[in-house]
Amino acid sequence: MNARDETTIHRWLDEAAAAMGGDARRREEALRELEATIHERLEEVALGGAADGVPPDAAVRDVLDALGDPAEVGAAFMPMPALIEARHTRPFVLHTFIVFAIHFLLVIGATMAARPFEIPPVRLLPLANPRSLAEIFTRVLETLVFDAGLVLCAYLAFRRLGLLLRSPRGALAVLPDRRRCLEGAIFLALVLVVVNFFRDTLLALYLRDGDATARVPLVGPGILDNLLLFNLWLLCAVARDVGYLWRGERRVTIGIDLFAGSLGVFCLLRMVASERLIDLGRAQEALGPSADNLAALLNAAFTVLMLLGASALAVRLVRRLFRLALLRS
Repeated sequence: MNARDETTIHRWLDEAAAAMGGDARRREEALRELEATIHERLEEVALGGAADGVPPDAAVRDVLDALGDPAEVGAAFMPMPALIEARHTRPFVLHTFIVFAIHFLLVIGATMAARPFEIPPVRLLPLANPRSLAEIFTRVLETLVFDAGLVLCAYLAFRRLGLLLRSPRGALAVLPDRRRCLEGAIFLALVLVVVNFFRDTLLALYLRDGDATARVPLVGPGILDNLLLFNLWLLCAVARDVGYLWRGERRVTIGIDLFAGSLGVFCLLRMVASERLIDLGRAQEALGPSADNLAALLNAAFTVLMLLGASALAVRLVRRLFRLALLRS
């Protein structure tokens, strides 16, 4: 076999290799098998065509044509893996909507606060016109596309490392533990009592002035103006835990869970948008110049905590929505 025939065969094998999936070692094995098949057929053609006078270059072309298109042969030997495997479609969609829920939640928070939300290097701008359906639709679409690409990059990276986080069908199921549900309901009831009856006692500064001690409540208008909504959220959360304790996972209990979570997200975002969660105005004279700095620090800390809580609730909402869809199907 001359050099031109070898070049033709190697070119055909290179095109087949470009269409193969799998790792490099398996591709090399497949290519060696294909090359051996080509040479075997060439030997058969040479033995049969010696009497017919078939030229060697024509024999090479005939054998390669008989094998077929190199891309199709390579893909048939070792198919390229799908970008998202079928068994991972459900967790991919779930994780995408979880990231989207957190992302757009922060956009809504920035819009309600009428100022950008910035944690370097992330900077989320508020909606310029919240009443414009076209702008809301555009921002939702942009956010969803960006988050899908972000999750896809993470998916490919984890798959490359062999550490893909799987969320099988059963992982979305709510498996309420009776003890935890009871503890959760009691805890939330205690929070209700504290917030409504002992709020100004616990969340307060105690300043000593001679023999007297002055109490300065810290709760600002951002919390007080949303106290009714906050109480309603906690009552729904108590009803959720009692429902899981009594009935377990049912459509009704998941529905209560969804309502409580939506109410909690809305309440926390309203508080964040109000800016003045902690008010040290009445302690300005006693604290002096440090009052403004301390108030800013406390407001920032409470804002971060509430945003984290809203994000956790958003993740819970997405998972419950997926679980409800599974139960309905």
